[in-house]
Amino acid sequence: AFAPSRPYEFTHRGDRFGWVEGIDGKHHLTLFIENGRLLDYPGKPLKTGVSEIAKIHKGDFRMTANQNLIIAGVAREDKAQIEALARAHGLLEDSVTEQRKNSMACVSMPTCPLAMAEAERYLPTLVTHVEGILAKHGIAEDHIILRVVGCPNGCGRAMLAEAGLVGRGPGKYNLYLGGNTAGTRIPKLYLDNVAEAEILATLDQLIGRWSLERNAGECFGDFVIRVGVVAEVKVSKTDFHA
Repeated sequence: AFAPSRPYEFTHRGDRFGWVEGIDGKHHLTLFIENGRLLDYPGKPLKTGVSEIAKIHKGDFRMTANQNLIIAGVAREDKAQIEALARAHGLLEDSVTEQRKNSMACVSMPTCPLAMAEAERYLPTLVTHVEGILAKHGIAEDHIILRVVGCPNGCGRAMLAEAGLVGRGPGKYNLYLGGNTAGTRIPKLYLDNVAEAEILATLDQLIGRWSLERNAGECFGDFVIRVGVVAEVKVSKTDFHA
């Protein structure tokens, strides 16, 4: 017989970056891989770095649902060598912001034939803009759950974002607002078929309000619902299009 189930609540859907010790005494290193793309970039030979780690690693490699990589099952005595290799190849960087860690895109163009707008190739630039907006309003250490997808199929999970962009055409997106940090609420359409300039101006204005008017610990998605920017989607089949 199973024991009675214990109550639980989802409060976070991101990865635990850096070292985490498991219950078996083994250690696991989660690496941020932007867009999940392991390539040798100029000054950041990520693919070579993983290859070098694989030559000495005795455990597993695990991919996360957020496009990141876990070097799992590391003995304590091997931690320093693996971390040194990760840092030397740009796989582990302390300068990566919380906003970048909490942003994601689908593969989109040129790989996916369904794509109507850029996503993976656009995301790094978009995140840099959002980082600048957060810094402008004095909350550079905060973040919003940001997702960009190239079409309504939404493989980058824009429909679970606090701010989700869904491609409509070259350089044009729908902007959805109002998801939460736990990933348990879908957002609602706020702007239809708009370009980057309008999206960034909107986020600038709303993030500015969030920085000044939010309650203690209030995430961006909860804020835009509380102040009436968008209505909360409680019952998807009725509220999403209402």
